[in-house]
Amino acid sequence: MKQIAEAFARNTVFANILLVIIFLAGLGAACLMIREDFPSMTLDTVTVNLAWDGAAPEDTEEGISRKVEDAIDAVEGIDTYTTTSTEGSSATVITVKYGYDTEKVYDRVKNEIDQISTFPDEAENPVVNIPTVTFPVMTLGVTGAMGEKALKEWADTIEDELKRMPEISQVSVNGTRDYQVTVELSEESLRKYGLTLSDVATVIANSSMNLSGGKVKTSGEEFSVRTVGKRYSGEELADIVVVAGTGGESITLGQLATVKDDFEQDKLSIRANGTPVALVVVSKTEQEDAITIADKVMRYVEKKNQTLPPGARLSILSDNTTEIRTNIGILQKNGLMGLALVFVVLWLFLDTRLAFWAGMGIPISLAGGLAILWLTGYTINTVSLFGLIMVLGIVADDAIVVGEAVYVQRKKGAPPLAAAVNGLMEVGMPVLAAVATTVLAFVPLMHVSGTMGKVIVCLAVAVIACLLISLVECLILLPAHLSNLPDPNRQIRSRFRLLRAVEAFHARSVASMERVAETVYRPVLVTVLTHRYLAVCVAVAIALATVGLFRGGILKYNMFPERDGFELAAQLTFPEGTPYRVTQAAVERIEAGILSLAEKTDTASGAPLVDHMLTVTGQAVNDHMGAMGSAGANLGGVQVALLNASERGIHTRNLCLAWEQEVGNIPGVEKLTYTSGGGGPPGGDIEIALEGDNLAALTEASAEVMERLREIDGVFRIESDSAPGKNEIRFTLKPEARNLGITVKDLANQAFAAYFGKEAVKIQRGNDEVDVKVTYTEEERSTLESLKDLMVSTPDGTMVPVKAVANMEIRPGYSAITRTDNRRQVTVSADVNSTKLVAGEVLEELGSGFFRELEKKWDVEVRLKGNAEKDKEAFGSLALWYPLAVLSIYMIVAAMFRSYIQPLIILLTVPFGLIGAALGHVILGLNLSLFSVFGMVALSGVVVNDAIVLIDRINGNMKEGMPMMEAIVSGGVRRFRSVMLTSVTTVGGLLPLILETDPAAATMVPMGVSLAAGVTFATVLTLLLVPALMVVIHDGRRALAPVIKDGPQDCRADESAWTGSDT
Repeated sequence: MKQIAEAFARNTVFANILLVIIFLAGLGAACLMIREDFPSMTLDTVTVNLAWDGAAPEDTEEGISRKVEDAIDAVEGIDTYTTTSTEGSSATVITVKYGYDTEKVYDRVKNEIDQISTFPDEAENPVVNIPTVTFPVMTLGVTGAMGEKALKEWADTIEDELKRMPEISQVSVNGTRDYQVTVELSEESLRKYGLTLSDVATVIANSSMNLSGGKVKTSGEEFSVRTVGKRYSGEELADIVVVAGTGGESITLGQLATVKDDFEQDKLSIRANGTPVALVVVSKTEQEDAITIADKVMRYVEKKNQTLPPGARLSILSDNTTEIRTNIGILQKNGLMGLALVFVVLWLFLDTRLAFWAGMGIPISLAGGLAILWLTGYTINTVSLFGLIMVLGIVADDAIVVGEAVYVQRKKGAPPLAAAVNGLMEVGMPVLAAVATTVLAFVPLMHVSGTMGKVIVCLAVAVIACLLISLVECLILLPAHLSNLPDPNRQIRSRFRLLRAVEAFHARSVASMERVAETVYRPVLVTVLTHRYLAVCVAVAIALATVGLFRGGILKYNMFPERDGFELAAQLTFPEGTPYRVTQAAVERIEAGILSLAEKTDTASGAPLVDHMLTVTGQAVNDHMGAMGSAGANLGGVQVALLNASERGIHTRNLCLAWEQEVGNIPGVEKLTYTSGGGGPPGGDIEIALEGDNLAALTEASAEVMERLREIDGVFRIESDSAPGKNEIRFTLKPEARNLGITVKDLANQAFAAYFGKEAVKIQRGNDEVDVKVTYTEEERSTLESLKDLMVSTPDGTMVPVKAVANMEIRPGYSAITRTDNRRQVTVSADVNSTKLVAGEVLEELGSGFFRELEKKWDVEVRLKGNAEKDKEAFGSLALWYPLAVLSIYMIVAAMFRSYIQPLIILLTVPFGLIGAALGHVILGLNLSLFSVFGMVALSGVVVNDAIVLIDRINGNMKEGMPMMEAIVSGGVRRFRSVMLTSVTTVGGLLPLILETDPAAATMVPMGVSLAAGVTFATVLTLLLVPALMVVIHDGRRALAPVIKDGPQDCRADESAWTGSDT
């Protein structure tokens, strides 16, 4: 082994070539890696969607959703499935079990769905797919003095032009209605000519088609025969002859009906900053770079505005890469500051050349880590960059230990090459063990289940990659670069006064570490060893006090820190059936609220609070600018793009609350939610799912849960997804109908055609598929009287009024019916004011008895969703992998020291490191979060490193014949410099990020605090408590010696057991 180390130490050329290769690989990876905010992730879901126009939620549930559930219930690989039945559609979301291949589960699901033959005839074919994960990059707005059709045409043109760019693949147009040709007929016209809506639809379908007529082969040529009669516009459709008279007169569709070639019947209004707008949303896939796309779109917008007609403009309403650039910039800035701080610390307390090469281990490790990240398919994002920052000080640890050992060898007079080799051989095994234990501590983070696992895995990979490269650097490259280290005992004075002053300062700072070790640390250590039992009691008391902080509610746990976003959204829902004008008035009130708030709010920079604003009536809005949901006259909202967080100086959480207070209560609203697009995993603070078979019982139980939540101060925006739907007009056939041969299907089809519209044909116009629908006139569709006067055709063509053959009643319906794993489900959600309490406290209060009573009372099952469910997933996997990691660390240390007891002493630094992490959160006023826990898991491998190096030196002293007390004190003083430097560099690398005031860094700060505070606390314990515990256990062995063996044991003989293989 020594010969191999000497061969590498001699070959500086190989070391330099390898160093250059690593640097170039890292530089190339940095240029090629995709940049994004949070890591891309697959959803591990399969969806099944079916459309059934006009069907009520209850009919959709019975006719589609339950059949889908029965088909997929036994499919292998499915974790859970949820079906949502709404008016006109059924959607099923299937979650794949952890460890199963989503593609294979998709194939099984599709095979089962394809075998269902009992779906309603009117339903469209089922669509089974794996959702494509796209991430919005930019939202563009087309505005100008033009109509809705012109806006849509320009938006479609821009969509096509953007899609032709090789860097962009995902572009969609939002905020416009689909084209539709509506043929409106009055009941009077139909009666006059003895027609039904279905008759007219059939005529249109038969008169608007292109059909192939085969081929004609002549002796000289082959011809294709086609009959061409496709109609592509409302004008062309109006010329279709519907009624042909015997005398040659004919009635065309245009004479019989009003043909409207326009948009869908549902009203929709979208305005950007008060002006009608068509939205173009540019997104990215996992394999595309957000910043590259944004730069390309910016240049396109600048050029496109030069070609638009006068008064028209293409604007950037939202740019999500602003946040990405800000977050990456913050992390890069803090990373460079941390790197500089680590270099300064190394220079202060080590030889200049030694400090340089020990510090060079940091950029070398980062470059190699980036190359490995790129090769394994990861991206540059907030989490991976934080991993690189986290590892800044850690990767220098092994180089510090090796370099300090070489420095001591050189100071003792060893030749340069021998000093490099002997120093490496002295600490090589402890360094290898230390890196291995740190790697093992990060392994559990690679196996966290659920959404958070997909976020944190790239951090673990980044850290492990850098650690492995750092091991190569310190075992192969560093000895070669230190093989010609100058003699530290030789004094060389510079000719320049300034340099002499710097050299003198450096010499004093280097000597100060040894002086502190001798004059401060040695007497303190001796005192602690003398009063070792008191020291152990103090440590235990601190541990108990820390547990008391948590149990007493002083230290709280909140899964995900509130991240300051750059967007706000107000999502408005009225009961189904609410008129459009009512929704519009409410949206205008919400808009006025944010404008009033913006006028009252003074930002930190003095710039306007609101950059852009979208107001939407007739369609649901989502959290992000330009993202829309389902359409409906009862839906609307306002989306706001804000000034960035650093210039704004006001958290979006406070803006949301202020906006809500500014608007006040709106009468008749079913749901009004104010949200901030602060990122993070989906899911609310509190989500309580109630499952059962009786929908009425679920509704009553959910009302009781909401009432209980309202009693808890700090819980707000309490909502249930069990909202009533629009009122239903229900027909039931009279006996007379059967006598006339009218069936339920006959009545349903004719009512559907009259009020929803009978689809006659689909027309393909460019990229748009246009429906042609035949229906009653708008005036007749909007009154109940017309429904009572509806004429129904009998099988023989006789027209009878509907009231003669059917009873009519009005009953409330459901807006949506949700089922999970074959049971109906109602979910209650709420937000929590984190300044007053956290979600865990609320759920703990409810779980103490309220949930059990609720389940018994209403025969329902309570299941926690949202953040509580993600917590359970994450902690469930950590409960398996963390003990395995600790056990593996024990095995490595036990094998190295050939001892059973010493590894236990070393592992005692882990719980005390966790105590330090908790105290760090208390001192900084932070709540514990899931990222804090991840930091504590990683801490477990870091805090043991110093103890390994320390005990290795103590064992070496004892092997050389020193008495135990002297060996411990001498070993502590000898390793004081390396222990302090490794801890200071680890904390120093994280310190700039921990002190970062920009709100964008708030998510990652708790993880940095866990690591830095834990290392700080564990360093004190390593230098003081670990030696005390060694002596305490030694005392115990001496006390038990007469019992275990025949006769008393000499202290020196007992000491030898510490370095033997039987401890």
